[in-house]
Amino acid sequence: MTIAGTNIRTLADLNPSATPTTTASPNGVTGGQTLGKDQFMQLMIAQLKAQDPLNPADNTQFLAQLAQFSTLEGITNLNDSMSTMAASMKSSVASEASALVGRSVLVPTDQTIVEAGSGLSGNVDLTSDVSDLNVQITDQSGAIVKTIDMGAQKTGTVRFDWDGTNDAGVAQPTGVYKVKALSGGGSGAQAFSVDLPEYVVSVSIGSDGMQLNLAGGTSVPVDSVKEIQ
Repeated sequence: MTIAGTNIRTLADLNPSATPTTTASPNGVTGGQTLGKDQFMQLMIAQLKAQDPLNPADNTQFLAQLAQFSTLEGITNLNDSMSTMAASMKSSVASEASALVGRSVLVPTDQTIVEAGSGLSGNVDLTSDVSDLNVQITDQSGAIVKTIDMGAQKTGTVRFDWDGTNDAGVAQPTGVYKVKALSGGGSGAQAFSVDLPEYVVSVSIGSDGMQLNLAGGTSVPVDSVKEIQ
């Protein structure tokens, strides 16, 4: 290769330790070479040592190489700074998420724990207008406890309340209850997602981000919290 007026066959001819690393593509073919700033500087030093005294490196080309080195170093420092910032932000989010442990939050989930003698208030997220919205509460066995007739509703968020009793007005025991929002009947019924209040029991940090583990047995991303109660 030719660098600033000097004919050099390979980097290994000048300094074997400065040989750039190579990367292999998935099909086994060797990809492009990559140089870090240390290898880049070694290459420049080797170039100066190997140049012909009667035909020295051109100043313009040499300054261009210095500019390239400065740019490479700047990008490396920027990457380091971004990595540090990302780690700091992750730590901050983890700290904020841990503050939710023991708190009740409104999140997208179809089941929650309801204490005896109490009920719950949640949201239905309607993606279209409906003429007959029904909120159906079932117990752990799948038996329908109560059906709340919400009537016709417009697209958007619809609030509903359950007093914790069944259709006969009898208070239900403590347990995990599931909630469905349906429009229409039979096989043509349209289902909509619901947001329910749940207690956060712990926070998990994994490859898929921060997850809130809920008392009802489900987990949701921390950024899906709609309301802190």
